[in-house]
Amino acid sequence: GGTFQDCSGLTSLTIPSSVTSIGYRAFYGCSGLTSLTIPSGVTSIGSEAFKGCNGLTSLTIPSGVTSIGSEAFKGCNGLTSLTIPSGVTSIGSEAFKGCNGLTSLTIPSGVTSIGSEAFKGCNGLTSLTIPSGVTSIGSEAFKGCNGLTSLTIPSGVTSIGSEAFKGCNGLTSLTLPSCVTSIGDWAFLGCSGLTSIYVYTKNLPELGDNVFFGCDAKNCTVYVPKGTIDDYKLSKFGYFEKIVEFDASGIDKVTTSTNAKEVSRYSANGQRLSAPAKGLNIVKYSDGSVKKVVVQ
Repeated sequence: GGTFQDCSGLTSLTIPSSVTSIGYRAFYGCSGLTSLTIPSGVTSIGSEAFKGCNGLTSLTIPSGVTSIGSEAFKGCNGLTSLTIPSGVTSIGSEAFKGCNGLTSLTIPSGVTSIGSEAFKGCNGLTSLTIPSGVTSIGSEAFKGCNGLTSLTIPSGVTSIGSEAFKGCNGLTSLTLPSCVTSIGDWAFLGCSGLTSIYVYTKNLPELGDNVFFGCDAKNCTVYVPKGTIDDYKLSKFGYFEKIVEFDASGIDKVTTSTNAKEVSRYSANGQRLSAPAKGLNIVKYSDGSVKKVVVQ
């Protein structure tokens, strides 16, 4: 490990094509590096491999890489774009912590777990897609990502770690899927911009301490499945003053495969809408069909 550690005078480097793995701390602290090509034969990137390489502005991780080690790109705050290849299945703890130059990120569909503090402090991120295969989101994974405005937690997620989205005060809308069984302490603490939370599980998830502390208890509406409102009001969700039931079954994104035209649109509580409004919309089409759509 530490092959080129702290070689801050290095500005560019060509790694030979025969290299298949980049080891522990290989380029740690090489803050002068502005460009780097990782050869296509590389399959693993070790922990702290590029930590503190804050001169790097773009980086292509080759398609053969399947694992990204802990703290691999921690503090690479010059990175503005990054493509994580489709073969990656796990993202280590603190892997991209403090990469606050990143504005958008697509986590590939093969990823099943996101490590603790993986994207902590990536406050430049404005959009994020968490793939459907993810089942757990580690503690502090997106803590302080205050550029994010909306978030859909995919349907396979069963646990959300403590402080996972703490301080994401740019979030206005949050969707919690039906599989969630536990949400850790302070997971959404200080998410003061939230105006709507959609909860799809009829079985109350186990909530840690102060999960929503610092959220706007008066102005944020929590939407819960029909028939569950009393349970939710008696739970820690009762922190919110506005809890409303909605039909949590058969929700579609805004797609219609026919040539049917939209005739009318209503909010979840039956008010006629003149245009798509954030949250649940009920749309009637010219062929007589009715669709429930969630507008992010």
